[in-house]
Amino acid sequence: GRALAMPPAASQGGALPPPGPVKGVTMNLAHSSGLSAKVVGGMTADPNDPDRIFYVAGSTVVYGHLGKTGGQSFLRGHDDDVACMAVSHSGKLIATGQTGVNADVVLWDAVNGKELFRLSEHDEGIACLAFSPDDRLLVSCGIHADGKIFAWDTETGCIVANGALSPRETNAIAFAPKIQRNGTYYTFGTAGKEEVVIWGCDAGRGLIGGQKCGTGNTKRYFTSCIFSPDSQELYAGSKSGDVSTFNTRGCVLRTWSPCCKGAAQVFMPVDGGRYYLVGGGDGSVGVFNPHKPPTVLDALDYVWTFEGGVTSMSTVNDEGYRSGNPKMVVCTAAGRKYVAYVKRRKSGVANPKPVLLEESHVDAVSLVQFAPPAADFGDRGPKAHANSCTQAVVSCGGDGALKAWNLNPRPVCTMRTKVESSAMAPMCVCVCDQMFMTGWADGHVRAHDNVTGELLWTLPDAHAQGGVTSIAIAHGAHFFCTGGAEGMVRVWDMRKRQLVSTFKEHRNRVVGLTVLADDLHVVSASRDRSIITWDLVRECRVHQQTQHVGGINACVINQANPDAMQMVSVGQDRSLSFWDLMDRDPLQIVKGAHSQECTCAALSSQGILATGSKDQTVKLWDFDSGRLLAAQHAHCGSVSSVTFSADGRTLVSGGEDGIVMIWDVAVNR
Repeated sequence: GRALAMPPAASQGGALPPPGPVKGVTMNLAHSSGLSAKVVGGMTADPNDPDRIFYVAGSTVVYGHLGKTGGQSFLRGHDDDVACMAVSHSGKLIATGQTGVNADVVLWDAVNGKELFRLSEHDEGIACLAFSPDDRLLVSCGIHADGKIFAWDTETGCIVANGALSPRETNAIAFAPKIQRNGTYYTFGTAGKEEVVIWGCDAGRGLIGGQKCGTGNTKRYFTSCIFSPDSQELYAGSKSGDVSTFNTRGCVLRTWSPCCKGAAQVFMPVDGGRYYLVGGGDGSVGVFNPHKPPTVLDALDYVWTFEGGVTSMSTVNDEGYRSGNPKMVVCTAAGRKYVAYVKRRKSGVANPKPVLLEESHVDAVSLVQFAPPAADFGDRGPKAHANSCTQAVVSCGGDGALKAWNLNPRPVCTMRTKVESSAMAPMCVCVCDQMFMTGWADGHVRAHDNVTGELLWTLPDAHAQGGVTSIAIAHGAHFFCTGGAEGMVRVWDMRKRQLVSTFKEHRNRVVGLTVLADDLHVVSASRDRSIITWDLVRECRVHQQTQHVGGINACVINQANPDAMQMVSVGQDRSLSFWDLMDRDPLQIVKGAHSQECTCAALSSQGILATGSKDQTVKLWDFDSGRLLAAQHAHCGSVSSVTFSADGRTLVSGGEDGIVMIWDVAVNR
């Protein structure tokens, strides 16, 4: 092949990695951001720890200290999304249930994070879980397709009793505080589609049975339930935003009271059950006082209003709790965690408004990319400490949400916007100093302002057949390149946004584009197993490499030495293929780099290669030798994207589980 002509300035561009071979690398999780925000009851505080919380994130449960960075731990034991979670009253046990064919219930030791029992009697999925007041029983309810209810002994993992679930479509379960017959007879309630059922479980005799509550002509779709402190009444919230009160002895409806707009999804007792806060599907938190049921006008006077429907509320046992002015942590379906005072006013003085603790994506994180060091993302606030990363990160969600983050090191969202498009998630992203560009399945390229997220312009039908799968911008920012699902590579004038060139040799979608430092050559990688270097002046192919097995998912190039540029490709063959840009055959192939398909790759300025895979791991490699340096079981779904900061000390990964993970990377030479 013809040698690449590099201008003198190009050879001085990108700083070389520090001298000396890499002896080792440490890779530590600095922070994990993200949760399954739509799981009702998917976040709760630890009864034993003042500020530790548990929350569902994909197929795992994450627990860590509220408001603190890092120090998080993970409960991994499911192979599909966790649909429900319960924490025992003592705080010593956690139960999780998942969706899918392997609809297991897993019982965990909340102190050391170890799996105690795997309960595998349900099919199709688990709807809800609840512990008895003494932690001895765990009751699990299946989804409609399963239709079963089980009571489990938490000490042995054995079945105490089981039966047919009612209502068949159960949304909530709650135990009565009082246990009868020398601690062997338990009462609990289930609520769901148009039915509330009060159950009795005789643990000593292994019997279980329920009685349907009469509702008269009232038709409600019940979404939540809780017992009164004396176990004499059961309160059930509905999609209509009201709370129905049932007498547990006669199983009859006594009254119903409006409390919020949208579904009354979550109850939280206050002052030992003297009254309850009710989280609504519209983001409002209302008050339900069983001793003084609210009128319609009272129901409009909310305690707080949040963005997104309230899915979890839990009291934080801090100093304010003992002084009669407690706080609570609130999770909403918009992926936001708030800390707020339980009471809006204390002694006639208004409490401060809720504080946004953290926000996250509510769908899969498809892309993450660090912005250039000089990129403008507005006021990022003060640095938390000397090791904080000063670069912004742009992330893209599967629902079309676009966000920019400042890492201090906890992610703080500085920009958020959402593209309402039939294309849903963007397929690629490229960040510039003043804007970032995204490619979509509808064939359009969209450019957004870094600070405001405002849509600056749209390039329609850049790749009409299948969408825009890759974008790269020239170092001089005077042109940009796009790759499409149909295999074409196109070059566009940045200012006029007019087509300059089209290259048509790929036979499958383009998965990666890199503009070389001279702004005269572009390298494209495709799922058709080919990597092609293009001469933009002569508009022709300069060189081509072909991977022997499996389609390519990502390709990164080391441009530190312009006279001997090398690259690595990853893909379906689960291997790393190292190439010289001008040689036809690979320099080295590292087979079995991951146990499943490699999905993404990134190269740091320190010469460290990061790869992500469907096996949920992120691994670090020495680019020069291909030696494995570090590996972490990162996500609870496929790793979608990885990106390094400019100094190579921070790595960010995004996954199908909707989580963004920030890693500290230290290189020892």
